[in-house]
Amino acid sequence: MKKHTAYGDRALERVFESSDELQIDYESRIVIFSDLHMGNGSWTDDFLHNGEMFREVLAQRYFNDDSTVILNGDVEELQRFSRRSIVERWNSLYALFRAFHRSGRLFRIVGNHDLANLHDMSHFGDEVPREGLVLRYKEGQLFILHGHQPLWKYERFNRWIGYSLKYLLNPLKIKNRTVAHNSRKRFSTEQRVYEFARDRGLLAVIGHTHRPLFESLSKIDVLRFEIENLCQEFPGACPPRREEIRRDISRLQSELVHTNRNTRTEAARRSLYNADFVVPCLFNSGCVLGKRGMTALEIERGRIRLVHWFDARRDRRLLQRHPGAERLSGTSYYRVVIKEDSLDYIFSRIGLLGGAGSVEVHAPQSPAPALRRVAS
Repeated sequence: MKKHTAYGDRALERVFESSDELQIDYESRIVIFSDLHMGNGSWTDDFLHNGEMFREVLAQRYFNDDSTVILNGDVEELQRFSRRSIVERWNSLYALFRAFHRSGRLFRIVGNHDLANLHDMSHFGDEVPREGLVLRYKEGQLFILHGHQPLWKYERFNRWIGYSLKYLLNPLKIKNRTVAHNSRKRFSTEQRVYEFARDRGLLAVIGHTHRPLFESLSKIDVLRFEIENLCQEFPGACPPRREEIRRDISRLQSELVHTNRNTRTEAARRSLYNADFVVPCLFNSGCVLGKRGMTALEIERGRIRLVHWFDARRDRRLLQRHPGAERLSGTSYYRVVIKEDSLDYIFSRIGLLGGAGSVEVHAPQSPAPALRRVAS
């Protein structure tokens, strides 16, 4: 176990030290998506379920509001499909990617399922291939990587895994069974990145496990904390506010019951990090493949938020659970903010609770280029 942990630390250090650093500020708008797993449009194409929603949201919301898009790995499912077949099926989406690239608002990070893009990114408008990216906000650093790097098997056996997917599962019409379906491997990945970020005073953003995380907490953890905070506020609240709190608690309880019922293992309901307190240094944008929609991380006006996009035509109950959901004009797609917080507040807690004081974080040798400032 110690050998594998040491390997994971070395891999994460290598990606961090080789990552470009970009300056962002209060006016920057950024959205991070991970794990599209785009295929050829066949029955085994996992992206097919939310593909049209993703394209419409990207075009109407994030292109029009001048957001910078970061695609954090496993964009294409190159272990199962040829690049040509993927590009042909999703040609309109690639045209949109290229439009973002031409305006300087697209950054791509490779994952274990699209690792071949380290050698060829011409279909993305010659975007620079990279394993990681560091965003600097004031004195804090956001380290963005796909997240497969700490597990040694992806370096040694990734090609053979691809062969088994392409020549065994594809003919049998079996969909992917990734690390997202294995609680032990998922938690191991998250824990290694969490410890790396905690010890270096970083805010780490990953994908890979397909599990949304905000401030190192799962959705179940977030719901429990929100209910507890409302209960603490209730005794001192005025009568109108008390009624609001009652409604909010009822809504959160329903969401918690639903989430618990759909979480398969007991391990997924427990705290993963075995710590007396959790340092808010690990975030995960989730994935675009969810049965109930897709999740993303947004950064805007010095705040970071986890958002959920869903199609109300598939499940009207989601609208009932989220009455304040924001509709994308002319569509049945809705956006819900699951959790948000100030970057200043998060970095102050990381600095106070983590191990940044004893670890030297190396600055880049050359000045960091700035992301284009976006007018508010």
